[in-house]
This record gives sequence, C-alpha cells and structure tokens, in this order.
Amino acid sequence: MGRENKLLGASGEKIACGFLKSKGYRILETNYRTYFGELDIIARKGPYTVFVEVKTRATSSLGPPYLNMTWKKKRHIIKNALCYLKRRGRVDSFWRIDVVSVKLGENYAPENIELFENAVTEDDYR
Repeated sequence: MGRENKLLGASGEKIACGFLKSKGYRILETNYRTYFGELDIIARKGPYTVFVEVKTRATSSLGPPYLNMTWKKKRHIIKNALCYLKRRGRVDSFWRIDVVSVKLGENYAPENIELFENAVTEDDYR
C-alpha cells in the first residue's frame, strides 16, 4: 500500500472513530492485528462487541466507498473477528460487523459518512 493510501485510510479511520463515538459506540481497539490480518476498529455498543470495517475514498469515480466490500473481504473480517473473540474468551458473546463508509473531499475533509450496522452476517461466510 502506498503512502497516500495509508494516509487516506488513517484519515478515514480517525473520522470513523469520532463518528462512532457520537453514535454511542465505545472504542476498545484500533488496528488490531490477528493471525489473519487486521481489524480497523473494535468497539462496544450496548451488549455487542462491534467490529467495524472502515472504507474510505477521496474520489467518486469508483462509486461510494462501501462498494469495496467484496465477499472475500467479508469472510476475512469474520475470521479476524472470531480470532479476537477467541483470544478474549468471548466466543459465546453478542457481536456483529458494521461498515463505516467515509467519502473525503479536499484536504481529506469528510464529505459524507455512512454507517451500515450488521453489514456482514454469517451468510457471508458460507
């Protein structure tokens, strides 16, 4: 990943954290590493541990950021989430996967932020 993409992703994740806090989420971890990769944000919302994938774009030429959620990426996030839950001894707890879509404009200022709750389900793992 190039330097500009890393800056874009980091900006989107920082914006997403602030957005989620304003919606009542409590941020537990960011950029959490597992054997399979990385989880962008891990938060609590009510009884749920919420794994949040952040999709960020600075251009509209490829459509909204959330369109980048392929079935392969969804399966990858589920594996990472299950790994986190197993490490924490919470496999039987309530959890879900949300997606935050961040569209940035000039100087990485947020133009549009969308939250998709429960965007990835067990059906995506089959």
